[in-house]
Amino acid sequence: MKKLLVVSVVLVLFFAFSSVAWAQNQLRVMWAEYDGLTPEYAENLEKAFEKAYPDIDLVIISTPWNEFHDRLITYVAGGQPPDLSVIGTRWLLELLDMGVIEPIEKWLSEDLKNNIDPALLEGKVRGVLYGLPVAAGTRLMYYRSDIIDKPPETFEEMLQIALKINDPENKFYAVGMIGQKYVELTEYAYYLFGNGGYFFEILPDGSYGKCTVNDEAGVGALAFMNDLVNKYKVTQPGVTAYKRDEVQNLFISGNLGIILSGGFTATLLEQHNVPFKWDVAPMPHFEGKPQSTLIVTDSIVMFKDSKVKEAAGKFLDFFYSDEWRLEFDKLVGFPPVTKSLANHPYFQKPVYKVMIQQIPNAKGWPLMPEWPECNDIIWSNIEATFLGQKTPQQAMDDAAAEIDALRGF
Repeated sequence: MKKLLVVSVVLVLFFAFSSVAWAQNQLRVMWAEYDGLTPEYAENLEKAFEKAYPDIDLVIISTPWNEFHDRLITYVAGGQPPDLSVIGTRWLLELLDMGVIEPIEKWLSEDLKNNIDPALLEGKVRGVLYGLPVAAGTRLMYYRSDIIDKPPETFEEMLQIALKINDPENKFYAVGMIGQKYVELTEYAYYLFGNGGYFFEILPDGSYGKCTVNDEAGVGALAFMNDLVNKYKVTQPGVTAYKRDEVQNLFISGNLGIILSGGFTATLLEQHNVPFKWDVAPMPHFEGKPQSTLIVTDSIVMFKDSKVKEAAGKFLDFFYSDEWRLEFDKLVGFPPVTKSLANHPYFQKPVYKVMIQQIPNAKGWPLMPEWPECNDIIWSNIEATFLGQKTPQQAMDDAAAEIDALRGF
């Protein structure tokens, strides 16, 4: 009986220590579910990495974009941050304010550091690199080239085309419009930037001043969007019920003539082998205003509390190898972020050429800790406008006042 007890204790201790050792080698990566990115890719990446490094247990935490920010902050606030996480680069300041991010450069190999163009390192703050670019790309216009001979250069031209091709009786709508609150305020940004506007005043030292969405450019952008929805009725009906993926699905199913989106839409159109002709063109702008579009970068960051930083560095080397990055870039539809893939034949398509063509005049999201709250405030007022509860001027006045109060102006 005594012998049995000793054996039991040994087994308990063995499994206990094994569990500790397992936990010490577990690498948790919070992973974004990009449009076009398949679950099989993450599963195959996990298996291949663990085969190359059998002493590391890679756990990929796959998360929808729309829930990503809140879920990540919940992990961090609960003292359980992942070891690595994809983030919208605009969240970086918020995480730095929380004091949870590790400078990432010393954990990267020289080969990896040399394989990324410095121009894409938006995750560098005050000279310190905190995040590697995961995805970077400008937004552009998709149109049905079988029914639109020449893509519009301006939003005014887009409206004229929309009036001609809109056919609601046959459930075909000219322009897709995202109207439901989403983690990214992309739709308004397209029209705002195309009208020469921005979300905030840029002060001489490069910092952000008061919110400017209620200036001529900001109100004009929303008024035009609202006219498309409520005056000309050339968008899909009930726009406030539609998020990005739902509008995108309408285009893929052949029910829209034009949508404004990112490179991932091209990937989905190819994956679905749609039966109609489509093409891409630079994002339209308003007459008399310079062409400009949104550029979005996402980064991957390391957390200070990680106990497996060396393992995290090995994962980054593995993920940024040509084999895995090529498949990832193909699926998500962004141009490559690594130099070694820049000249790959796959990236010589029109969609990539248009995205690259627009980079010099593109604008990014504001890099400020309060941006997620500002994003929600503007979204709420856009919804109120589409629902007829506020005029565009009232909506943007309310948004600017609430945002300035939030930021202490």
